Amino acid sequence: MMNVKNIILGIGIVIVFALVLWQGIESFYPFPQWDDYCDDTRERVPKPVGAEGSQEIFNDEATCLDNEGEWKGTYCDYYSECEAEFDAASDKHSWAVFVISLIVAIVAVIVGYSWLSAEPVGSALIASGVWAIFYGSVINWRNFGNTWRFIILAIALVVLIWVALRLNRKGKKFWKK
Repeated sequence: MMNVKNIILGIGIVIVFALVLWQGIESFYPFPQWDDYCDDTRERVPKPVGAEGSQEIFNDEATCLDNEGEWKGTYCDYYSECEAEFDAASDKHSWAVFVISLIVAIVAVIVGYSWLSAEPVGSALIASGVWAIFYGSVINWRNFGNTWRFIILAIALVVLIWVALRLNRKGKKFWKK
């Protein structure tokens, strides 16, 4: 039975693993920055006319179009073009995070199983692998349709149940049938 020290160490390993995964991805493949795509757009936004410090808002289509904005019915969107580019870069980044997290999760579960006898390291690495799957899925969730969400979750559930059953068989090796 695991004692309190091992439980705390296991939780610590999972937390630090999650932080290392996040910081590693951000260090080597950082999330796109809004200003890299839309910073120059601010220069096109017309300055308010009237008293100094006026907060007048331009809510007419002619002013919007004259300043290269896109009229949205009740307001002017000066960022629609660059925002589409930013969203495309964000989607690409989210997909990469999902793939990286999935690979890291698989490695963590395999290594965790290999070191399972060294508690709490083995269990914490398996839990870290589960966390990596969760993290990658959440980051890329908006890019999955409902069917893909269902498929990913169903596969993850089946695999976790299979691993749990294999780990808890008495006298059997994990990889043998």
